[in-house]
Amino acid sequence: MPDKKGYHQYCPISVAAEVIAERWTPLVLRSFFCGASRFNEIHKSVPRMSTALLSRRLKELEYAKIIEQIPSPHTRGKAYQLTEAGQELFPVLDQMGIWAQRWLRRDITSDENLDPDVLMWELRQVSLMAERKVESRRVVQFQLSGVPVQKRSYWLVFEPEDTDICVRDPGHEVDLWITAHFRTLIEIWLGHKTIAAARRDESLRLEGNRAEIKAFADWYALGHFAKVGAEPAKELPGV
Repeated sequence: MPDKKGYHQYCPISVAAEVIAERWTPLVLRSFFCGASRFNEIHKSVPRMSTALLSRRLKELEYAKIIEQIPSPHTRGKAYQLTEAGQELFPVLDQMGIWAQRWLRRDITSDENLDPDVLMWELRQVSLMAERKVESRRVVQFQLSGVPVQKRSYWLVFEPEDTDICVRDPGHEVDLWITAHFRTLIEIWLGHKTIAAARRDESLRLEGNRAEIKAFADWYALGHFAKVGAEPAKELPGV
């Protein structure tokens, strides 16, 4: 925005930071790299961000020519997409995530960072981006511990044309029950722990027929940074 405060330095890093280092902005950009395009989709990736602030950040990114508005391909209203300049930011955010996996691993899985809503959003986005097709509806129920009461139950509903996340019982027959401490699911998603290890120590329990249990490893795809997460962690000096 024209009245936005800057660092007033010619350094390219300072100029870039004025655009992408505002609070929440990197996470808003992350949602685009995960396939989000509509306001509500983006907001679900940052559930603790106010809608007013999200609207402002989107306007700032649009002003900076990092995103642009387009007609929504599936619904009425508008959607957003990354411009060429926005797409070139992916390696920047990617390297930030890789660095954190190597050097800030304990912070990543600290209690205050464990939000089930974000994981469920990512699971849905990964499924949609992978375009995994099912012939008929499949329902997975998550029963979580280590989270507030109102966030202990989720249902992941795979449909032939869509994947949806429900926080109330959708009333469909469940094909797979997943019981776990939420930290365990995050550790698996980030590559810090394998599914096999979690089942051995019973921090993860899967109930359903053999085919559904086997399929879990496919659709519970490891997160983007899981490959780095499987490597030995490093620690910053003095931490």
